Amino acid sequence: MWGQYEKSGVNVEEDATFAKRFSEYCEKEYEAGRWSKSTYTDWKYSNRLVEEFFGKTKIKDIKEDMIRSFARNYIKTHKGKVSKHSTIERRLQHLRQYLDSLKEQGIIKVNPVPKSALKKFFRYDEFTITAEKYIFSDEEVENIKREITKELFDLPTSFWVSRIGLLLILDTGMRPQEVQIVKWSQLINDGEFKVFEINDSWSEKNHAPNHHLKGRAKGFARKTLPLSAKTLDILNVFRKKQSEFLKANSQINKNDYILLNLRDSRLTSSGMPIGQASMNLIIKKVAKKVKVNNEGKQISCYNCRHTVANKWANTSGIALSFLAFRLGHSVQQLLKTYVHEDADRSQNMMNLMKEDNNKKIINLKRA
Repeated sequence: MWGQYEKSGVNVEEDATFAKRFSEYCEKEYEAGRWSKSTYTDWKYSNRLVEEFFGKTKIKDIKEDMIRSFARNYIKTHKGKVSKHSTIERRLQHLRQYLDSLKEQGIIKVNPVPKSALKKFFRYDEFTITAEKYIFSDEEVENIKREITKELFDLPTSFWVSRIGLLLILDTGMRPQEVQIVKWSQLINDGEFKVFEINDSWSEKNHAPNHHLKGRAKGFARKTLPLSAKTLDILNVFRKKQSEFLKANSQINKNDYILLNLRDSRLTSSGMPIGQASMNLIIKKVAKKVKVNNEGKQISCYNCRHTVANKWANTSGIALSFLAFRLGHSVQQLLKTYVHEDADRSQNMMNLMKEDNNKKIINLKRA
């Protein structure tokens, strides 16, 4: 076959069925160990959509107009949103990545999925604005911490876990999946401060550790932002309470997790951490209790991470390279993803403008 290709100058792979080859690519990448189970599951969804839409279409017949039709058909039939990080953008990324591999092999000359495909396939008025994460003000953070701390000492130990997780995120800005399986042994000294040195995260989908941090190689570790003195004091109290609880219930913390699930003895025995859902539930309740004015925006434990990143990125004197590394990002990702308008900073800017205008009025009157 390859000899025929060289003699004729015709690429026989172009006549292969696009959907079939896409499916084979998915299986090959997963079996080779280049994809995690969650990545494979995500691609399999794209594979199903490709099979449904493209059917027996050959690779040589896949053109940009057909990809556009695929994208617009998905939005129409699935009532999807056209926005960054949307489901359709993810499918187009998968198609572009696969077709790039065909281009590298010389099977196709031009990738029919353009860069910034959404902008090319949809009108501006068809886009949905991505909802911004609500950023807690400094006062709201203090109120939330105070309320959580007050609740702790009225609750049994098994109810402490989710609240401890929230306090840790509000200090360090760790991702929820990172804080879920942070260990006691990872609490270390960093000069005069206490920080965590983490190297793993939890997969809610697979109910198992990922064995690496997001976007990092296995074995890579990073230090977090420091814990506040108040949170550290509470954490020390919880450590003793957790130990006493496990001893009283003839259980052990075999994985050394701080957020070990204590509500379900079966999950405790298997060494499972709490789920993100419980932290999301608590932060919503506490935010409502302390009258956070979230302007109708959704509240979850991720708001705590966004708040920490936004606060320090807008603080004079903080090196963004230091902050980005401690949060597990590049500087570009930090600025793009986590830096939002800060309510406290905005008010300060408005006050400065007011002061400047008042000075001008006084000077005019003197003149």
